[in-house]
Amino acid sequence: MQAYALSQQIQRRFGDIVEIVDFERETKYHSYKKNNLNKLFIYGGKYGKKYRKFQKALNLLPLSPDTLITNSYEEVRNYLEKRYDIVVVGSDAVWAYTKGMGLENPYWLFGDKLNCIKMSYAASAYSLDVKNVPQSDKEYISHCLSSFSYIGVRDNETRNFVQSLNPNFKININCDPTVLLDKPSKVDSDLILKQQGINTDKKIVGVMLSNSDYIPKIQKMMGRKEYEFVDVHRRNYSKNKYYFSTNKSLFDLSPFEWHQVYSCFYMSFTNFFHGTLLSLKSDVPTFSFDNTNFGYEYISKIKQLLTDLNLLEYWIDNTQYSKEEEERILSQVEYTVNNHDTIKENIDKNMKIESRKADSFFEHLSKVIG
Repeated sequence: MQAYALSQQIQRRFGDIVEIVDFERETKYHSYKKNNLNKLFIYGGKYGKKYRKFQKALNLLPLSPDTLITNSYEEVRNYLEKRYDIVVVGSDAVWAYTKGMGLENPYWLFGDKLNCIKMSYAASAYSLDVKNVPQSDKEYISHCLSSFSYIGVRDNETRNFVQSLNPNFKININCDPTVLLDKPSKVDSDLILKQQGINTDKKIVGVMLSNSDYIPKIQKMMGRKEYEFVDVHRRNYSKNKYYFSTNKSLFDLSPFEWHQVYSCFYMSFTNFFHGTLLSLKSDVPTFSFDNTNFGYEYISKIKQLLTDLNLLEYWIDNTQYSKEEEERILSQVEYTVNNHDTIKENIDKNMKIESRKADSFFEHLSKVIG
């Protein structure tokens, strides 16, 4: 959805000139393949349906004519060199090179070995322990980034890291590209929910959680008479023992249907960054239960997002439980119910402000294209 959103915005502004390089490391590809087979074994036909929907959705992406499934970064470099005048990397954690990509991560774009115009949009080094990056790695990364004509990052942690490499780098903060998606149609979303047997006459609460000790009290307080609680995604099904286990489940949505159903939600609870972001894209008041814990000091992407949107009261540290925090959350839920329309208006206003973080990228791209 990130790749789709950014490519769509480029197409709208500049025409049919964009391709998404269809690249994945061979080791990661086989890991996905094994994981899909395991899920098919566990969930059967329902997962098979979800998988087919995902594959069909891929047809909506302007993918490159060739698929590169390779551990050879030289093969990737040669492909980029022969085919593209401009290469944009991002978004997401493409610069967290210690998470399997290695120092010669192709998302650094190979320094002076690749001859093209290089840009990044909302790139992130999310989860990288920047304080322990060796000096030799810093020099290599700095050398590569010095050939970028535009450096756009998604978060302050990445900006501070890149700035530490070279104080002369001009670094731009971009919004996550999913902020640039069109708001979904409520009519289409209602239809999806009804086809899934969801009672749309009730206020629908979206749930995208792996775990939270606060949830049972929240749902007990809200009750089921007025609200319909719906799971849009859940990991580790067998380990879930909390009150939401009796929710209606939308397990087999495509990525686009997943985005659409958020427009019908009255409120949302999630552990996930894009669960948070796509809820807010539909102006849905969203409680984000943040599980980030890397063992070193790090401002999470969820916390920064909600800080930037002036919604920090909806951020919850989910790594430890406290009675005081539970009481605060319950009070915030009650406040949200009583001030729902005002909060939605505030979300809409702040998301429009957030979207302007993309402007510098498109202005630069316009100059480059000429």
